[in-house]
Amino acid sequence: MRRLAALASKSRLHVIQPMPYFPIVRPLPTWAKSEKHVAEGADVFHAPMFYVPKFLKTLDSYWLYRSVIRKLVELRNMDRLDVIDAHFGYPDGVGCLRAARELKVPVVITIRGVEEDHLQVPAIAKQIRAALKHADGCICVSHSLKEIAIEAGASEARTQVIHNAVNRGVFAPGSRSEARAALNIGDGDALVVSVGNLLSVKCHDVLIAAFAKLQGTIGNARLVIIGGAMHEPEHPKKLRELCGSLGIAERVTFIGRIDETGVATWLKAADVFALASRREGCCNAIIEALASGLPVVTTPVGDNTWFVRDGQNGYIVPVRDSDAMARALEKALECEDWDRHSISSELHVGDWDSVALKVLCFFQERIGEGFRK
Repeated sequence: MRRLAALASKSRLHVIQPMPYFPIVRPLPTWAKSEKHVAEGADVFHAPMFYVPKFLKTLDSYWLYRSVIRKLVELRNMDRLDVIDAHFGYPDGVGCLRAARELKVPVVITIRGVEEDHLQVPAIAKQIRAALKHADGCICVSHSLKEIAIEAGASEARTQVIHNAVNRGVFAPGSRSEARAALNIGDGDALVVSVGNLLSVKCHDVLIAAFAKLQGTIGNARLVIIGGAMHEPEHPKKLRELCGSLGIAERVTFIGRIDETGVATWLKAADVFALASRREGCCNAIIEALASGLPVVTTPVGDNTWFVRDGQNGYIVPVRDSDAMARALEKALECEDWDRHSISSELHVGDWDSVALKVLCFFQERIGEGFRK
């Protein structure tokens, strides 16, 4: 939404939000029954999207097309439709390509990372490959995703990497003592912070297992996990049960969802940021941690290695290796040479306004060159 908010300040932007529903099992929430809401200065139009939970997922792109086409036709008829930007390759990219071809307008597909999993499903992968091949442009939030997109059929000439951004007004080095006082954290506690929704892809279980191994070497260590439950409602319970079985329940705190100001306070208070994901695109949480001056321990997925230089501003460990994660956390916590201001200043990432300008330039380039050149 931050990219969309920045775009809304610089262009005429309409956001269409498909709202999945299935009668009785997953009815539309009351708020989604209204025409729209306004978020960050942009009109967000609600588009009810019928789908079958857990089944017939190969049809989701068709249901998405059905949900957005009416509003797209209305915008075109009002001469307010220059380009469609479909966020995510599936079902959004596939469904929006169908709509764009019907309406004879350009379509750009933004790839964010979930496509890696979708490409493992043959029937869905076929749809994604066709959409990337025929789209007028493709934006990837990381270099690793650009490689995946091109391998899947996107034209290299029509594909551009535009990293996510960071709000430097919020995420910056600050007083560790003041942040800890605000959070009631003792100065002598070793504090590891992780930010990521409670989903299996984030591999919080690996981080928890690694943290448990620190108890014999790092005294008074605490782990704080910031993020809420999403489409795996049983996963948070499993993580808490894991903490209990490892005997560290009192040392691990699940904060839930909080605003970015709250996240920034925890990052200022922390000693190390850690994230054990098995898949990422351009990880906002890692960028925000580095902007705050924290050393980062993470995995070599997405563009993590683009930002985290092993031994310089953190450590890179293999995916699902709790032993390696534990060793890296121990080294990071014991190192007294981290320079928070240097870690922050050496992060070369723009703000959301600069990202919006890059996106708009890419749109104009693709529209100016005509369709699929």
